[in-house]
Amino acid sequence: MQSLTAALSPDVYTNTSASQPHLSIAGLTKQFGDFTALKQIDLTIQEGELVCFLGPSGCGKTTLLRAIAGLAPQSSGSIVQRGREVSALPPQARDFGIVFQSYALFPNLTVYDNVAYGLRNQRQDRQQIRTRVAELLSLMELTGSEGKYPAALSGGQQQRVALARALATEPGLLLLDEPLSALDARVRVHLRSQMKALQRRLGVTTVMVTHDQEEALTMADRIVVMNHGVIEQVGTPAEIYQYPASEFVATFVGSMNLMDVTSKSAGSWQLGRQQLICPKSFSEAPSGHARLAVRPEAVTLSKSQEGLQADVANVEFLGAFLRVHLHLEGCDQPILADISSRDAQAISLDVNQRVSMCFPVEAMRLYPAGGSAA
Repeated sequence: MQSLTAALSPDVYTNTSASQPHLSIAGLTKQFGDFTALKQIDLTIQEGELVCFLGPSGCGKTTLLRAIAGLAPQSSGSIVQRGREVSALPPQARDFGIVFQSYALFPNLTVYDNVAYGLRNQRQDRQQIRTRVAELLSLMELTGSEGKYPAALSGGQQQRVALARALATEPGLLLLDEPLSALDARVRVHLRSQMKALQRRLGVTTVMVTHDQEEALTMADRIVVMNHGVIEQVGTPAEIYQYPASEFVATFVGSMNLMDVTSKSAGSWQLGRQQLICPKSFSEAPSGHARLAVRPEAVTLSKSQEGLQADVANVEFLGAFLRVHLHLEGCDQPILADISSRDAQAISLDVNQRVSMCFPVEAMRLYPAGGSAA
């Protein structure tokens, strides 16, 4: 067993063949009786990536993680890990370490014995086990906790013990099933930065399930957004946030204004009782209805007579910015604008004030009623 000091080199976990992905999933379907939990999932994960499966409860993200682990074998489709077909293999024959939402530590074993558990199953030498456990606990900032039992640890410490146990056998793939959801907000923020730094340091290919969009945006190299058993979009955090491929992605990731608009002519849309010129025509329904999406932070307000005229309905102080609720005549949906205190002071922002509202061309996205982005 090599030492963790050597394992800190990304080469330990990274396949030198850049052309071969770490994980290839093709046509994966999972059924529970008449219910289809996953529908024809195709996904490729590269060596050393941290990929987040993001979506609401019941979207299939945990089922997909369990299928990769062999804990919930797929009904059809294939899973290939580093060129090896693992679709029909039991969990113990696959190359992964896993951290569950509940951590699943053995309550009757000490921290040391929990971390050493997998190494003992591999019949490693005692001295090698001691060295490996000591290095892992040092890396997790848990030195001195070897003799403690899980009940004596905080939630954050238990999470780090579970992570050390998962990494002890040097798996090629690390699976994380909502590992931070049981922690309070402050601890979550601290540990996610620690986990991301550790993943980069080790270079271990990691798949993490989460329903927390902020967690996915801050930690992932790529995000897989899922809904009703299908993949809605795969992309970097910036791509997912700036160019959502569907209305679902637009509303699930970050705050988004969604407004019903009606096409009047190519590139011209009616929003409430006013006209809006959009950067794109909507060829699928040139004279029909669509949904216009704009992030609140992209909305600009001024005292000019240009742009859409709106009334300030409410102003919320949110620390770093103000959230302005705007009412547009003839528009049923309130429109949100996130602006700085300085910008608010520049226009003497107040409730019931009439302001000019503009949407930058690059910030606008158009969606058909229940379809993909235009």
